[in-house]
Amino acid sequence: MKKPLILVVDNSRAVTGALNAMRHATGPLREQFAFEYVVPTGSTARAVLEQDGYVVHELPFVEISRRKGDLLRYGPMLLLNGWRLYRLARQRSAQVIDLNDFYNLTGYVAKALSLGRLRVITHVRFLPQSLMQPLARTWRWLGERYADRVICVSEAVRRYFGGAANVQVVFDPIPGAERYPAPVVPASRPDDTVQLLYLSNYIQGKGQDFAVEAFQKAYAQDNRLRLKFVGGDMGMAKNREFRQQLEARVQEAGLVEVVSFQGFVSDVERAIKDADILLNFSESESFSLTCLDALYFGTPLIVSDCGGPAELFENGRSGLLVPNRDVAAMTLAITSLAADAKMRERFAAAGRAFVRNKFQPAATYNRLGQLYHEVLAKV
Repeated sequence: MKKPLILVVDNSRAVTGALNAMRHATGPLREQFAFEYVVPTGSTARAVLEQDGYVVHELPFVEISRRKGDLLRYGPMLLLNGWRLYRLARQRSAQVIDLNDFYNLTGYVAKALSLGRLRVITHVRFLPQSLMQPLARTWRWLGERYADRVICVSEAVRRYFGGAANVQVVFDPIPGAERYPAPVVPASRPDDTVQLLYLSNYIQGKGQDFAVEAFQKAYAQDNRLRLKFVGGDMGMAKNREFRQQLEARVQEAGLVEVVSFQGFVSDVERAIKDADILLNFSESESFSLTCLDALYFGTPLIVSDCGGPAELFENGRSGLLVPNRDVAAMTLAITSLAADAKMRERFAAAGRAFVRNKFQPAATYNRLGQLYHEVLAKV
């Protein structure tokens, strides 16, 4: 029997946490469904998806921005790409479109052109509360009225929506089988350093600037500390400029010997397990796959109270939650956890146990599969 085909539409121009979360969810469901991905033209994510064995299509998506050219092109390109997506769905005999980006409206256009025969599911993978509210409220209205399901990846996201029956929470799944042994915590290092990792693309608002400031203060108290930034710029000039600003601040502070900057890494598990502590001081996160990965792989976590991450662990038992944008609290958390090897050992064990219990298949990809079946039953 032929498997029902689901087109997953993702705006990622490079590999992102949102894309990886979707890959983790669709992978275990491939015995029940066929999945094909639609990404922006020229996206470097294509190679990763094809390596996974997915068929990948490209469309020239245009996002809303402050640039006049994008604003002028947005409306016509939305209609054109909606038509292209509709035609693609017809050509591939797809029955469901899963929009992995709340703000990508092409699926609604495709559904309208199909006279409602196509089913649309919308994932919300950021906190709508943190966006420009006229836009966020418009996207919410469209999702509540025209999506067959709106999937919130955390309760923090769900709180933005009303009581619409089509809005439900489905958590992102934990990673697959580990390729390397669980890290020894605390690690025994010949130079007695404590290695901090910041794993995130270089994007304003992801918190690397807070990490530099907090690390500078923490290093003044404990010179064993080392900080490594790892992430990509997604091929965008503004992200390259942000990384350059961070590097300039590190140089001005005289920390170039103890703070390093690296690009995108494909082996996330190895990067996390090589670290003693993972930091994430983002200003807004709907879920945070990076934090989930750290807990799953057994690396102690310090994260800002910026939305979904607070639901991933128990503060003080399996990680440390600090107030959003509070550099003093970040500094204290870093120095405290770095100085207490026993605390790091407890956090590592408790984090591994907590996420394996909370994010079981029934609450993650199996639940997503159930929703797909429910939506398909209406086709």
